[in-house]
Amino acid sequence: MFVAQTKSSKRQTAKAQMLTSFNPRTGQVMREIPATPVAEVAEAVATARKVQPEWASIPPRGRAHMLREVRHRIYDKLDDIVETVSSEVGKPRAEALISDALPTVLQLLYLERTAAKTLRDERPAPLAAPFLGMVSRVRWQPFGVVGAITPWNYPFFLSMMAVAPALFAGNTVVLKPSEVTPAVGECLREVFDPLPPGVLTVVQGAGDVGAALVDAPCDKIAFIGSPATGRRIAEAAARHLTPVVMELGGKDAAIVCRDADVDLASSGVLWGAFVNAGQTCAAVERIFVHEDVADEFTSSLLEKLERLRFAQSGDGDVGALTFKRQFDIVERHYKDAIEKGARVLGGGPDRGPQNENGSLWFAPTVMDGISDDMDMSREETFGPLVPIVRVRDEEEAIRRTNEEAFNLTATVWTRNTKKGEALAARLRCGAVGINEIGAAASGVPFAPWGGIGESGYGRLSGRQGLMEFVYPEHVTKKVTPGLKSLWWYPYDEATQATLRGATELLSAPGVKRKVDAARSIAANIGSALRGKF
Repeated sequence: MFVAQTKSSKRQTAKAQMLTSFNPRTGQVMREIPATPVAEVAEAVATARKVQPEWASIPPRGRAHMLREVRHRIYDKLDDIVETVSSEVGKPRAEALISDALPTVLQLLYLERTAAKTLRDERPAPLAAPFLGMVSRVRWQPFGVVGAITPWNYPFFLSMMAVAPALFAGNTVVLKPSEVTPAVGECLREVFDPLPPGVLTVVQGAGDVGAALVDAPCDKIAFIGSPATGRRIAEAAARHLTPVVMELGGKDAAIVCRDADVDLASSGVLWGAFVNAGQTCAAVERIFVHEDVADEFTSSLLEKLERLRFAQSGDGDVGALTFKRQFDIVERHYKDAIEKGARVLGGGPDRGPQNENGSLWFAPTVMDGISDDMDMSREETFGPLVPIVRVRDEEEAIRRTNEEAFNLTATVWTRNTKKGEALAARLRCGAVGINEIGAAASGVPFAPWGGIGESGYGRLSGRQGLMEFVYPEHVTKKVTPGLKSLWWYPYDEATQATLRGATELLSAPGVKRKVDAARSIAANIGSALRGKF
């Protein structure tokens, strides 16, 4: 039976620092939540390690049945989850549904229906293996304890993207959600209540808690966040030889071709640039537009930009930035660009709600006149600021997409889907959307999600995402258990002749030589096997 091995909540509260749950739309402090003392992180990992063998011993279908109750718990708590995500991140309620609640449920449902099949044993080389006197089976074993460190921008869904496949694979998990959104962390704790104690443990806190989780150590780390933090985690994990899967964001490009449906492209790019106030790892941060349609596209984009609605209540189209540090980055990028000659085409900090009482509004802003020396050209902005860049042709757009920044995703807008596929094949990124925003692929549960280079490595979601949390164990069994193997001691003349015959049989270019090799094997193998110790 599963037995909880956790410290009392009173002890945690007495020792813990407090995390502030803050509503960036209003500047209101909503509540304070105790952080997990750093010293207790290793205890949480130790508890998870004790519980893991029992969790792994449950067949995949049994684990799926138990995890189904997590999905049902989301149904029971949906209103609370949506309100908490919306208030704490600053995004509209519609986006809390679109990008946190709904894809989480899709992820769980997909894994419930596919994990058992995906994790079935495999029998490689059923014909070749008996030639070597054995049969082989590959079974998929969970790593053990997975440490998941997840971000604040999509705090519910991205936590589930890291946690769910690890649990379905038979690992136990210690999850550290972002300290920026601790109330969502508590929601996650509550939806996992149906699981046995120790299978999923939430530890709350800042970077020191995350560092303690990596150093516990865990058996695998899943990280979603910035490249800078990803590097530190990779370095720390390397000290323990702990494997890591990480998704690190990007400065993604949209390519609007000469033959694009401008109305479609402008609507898609508008959403792709400003969903979640641009605080999206796969947000469009560069728009390359063919010069022949640049005026039409810009006009269409700006007209739709003016129709976006703001609401402090969370019922609008666009929300606030989530916390002050991110607001400061966006403001710095904006001011630096203006000082170096960029122009505001639409939006800007003077539009939308004015900040008071600590609120963090920054209206979606479209610019042009961007140069390579600007901060927003060299760094990921992660906010509602996007430049339009005119290009001579698609070749220039492809080159600049690949060379000037790093892409988690990219998008191509064209009426010619064959052309779109050809261009997509030349883009260096983890996902490509053709007439669809690449960020939408993150919510697709049946396909892999992840980047390349600065955007990270490994994959989450889909079959590949599940397989990130298991390792292959190759089990071999002799066909004839009572017979000694040819390659055992001693290496006498008959053994060498038989091994040479086998090598020649497999490599000889002609039938006659193959027949001669087979005869040599037949003449020597009996003597070779009888001579083994």
